[in-house]
Amino acid sequence: MNTIQFTVVIPLYNKSECIVRALQSVHTQHHQAAEIIVVDDGSTDDSPQKVIDLGLPNLRLVRQTNQGVSAARNKGVKAASSDYVAFLDADDTWSPFFLARMAELIQRFPQAGLFASRYQKVLDNGEYIDAKIALTNWAPEGYEMDNYFEVAANGDLPFTMSSLVVDKTAFNQLGGFVVGEWMGEDQSFYVQAALKSRIAYSPAIESFYFLGAPGSACDKAPPTQLCPFAERLLSAIKNGEVAHTAMAHKYVATHICDLAKRNIKHRLYGQALRLLANPVARAKPLHWSAYLVLSVCRSTLSRVSFGLIR
Repeated sequence: MNTIQFTVVIPLYNKSECIVRALQSVHTQHHQAAEIIVVDDGSTDDSPQKVIDLGLPNLRLVRQTNQGVSAARNKGVKAASSDYVAFLDADDTWSPFFLARMAELIQRFPQAGLFASRYQKVLDNGEYIDAKIALTNWAPEGYEMDNYFEVAANGDLPFTMSSLVVDKTAFNQLGGFVVGEWMGEDQSFYVQAALKSRIAYSPAIESFYFLGAPGSACDKAPPTQLCPFAERLLSAIKNGEVAHTAMAHKYVATHICDLAKRNIKHRLYGQALRLLANPVARAKPLHWSAYLVLSVCRSTLSRVSFGLIR
């Protein structure tokens, strides 16, 4: 019998086309989960019925009115009976060894509160590509990641919600997931873990992050201001609560430049320029200058074209 037991929490909202795939990846784990909790966040399609029809013996379907993914995850953790909670989004999957790898990390780094692995991205066409993570340690047995902001500021995030496990006690100490924010709930939790807990990490790829969900809120209307997690991190820096301030500033700058890029993509050049006017953005000088020039040039060209049409 496995001495380390996991509860898997899967938030669900209208994922009929992929929830079975996600659950099958949990069911085929070499280190079996003690329980699987699917929290249906008010789905209007047949995805909850597909969960029931699978008939997995250790699975519970919990229902709530639509409150968002953070509330669904928090509810799943509250209902969990295991000391360790593994999160999996309904459109992602694990390798058969994910939980076994996490159990190894827990045994090797029992003082950590969060445990995670590297991941691959899966494109619409089914192609698997490595996430561009700027790791500074590739120890195959895993290690304690004490430079989250440095890694995250120089490439893709080192983990996703579908490639991490959290100690339930640490989760409660961190306050769980922030509810009601329009974007960045995941990163808010990562930042809190980096500031107030310890992160054990494996460079092995054990999780698969599926891209290309059409019609996301960000795609339809890119944010025009910093996400709340970034504002909170800047406040923590100002209050002297962050040890590696330069890298934390660079982390926020990465976020600002990403928002600017999204706005440029939607031809919202004025909004991109307002974002880039934040002095913190200069902590990523190459990206900042490139997006600044691009915004100015395209904004000018757009005005000239409009004048010619008139």
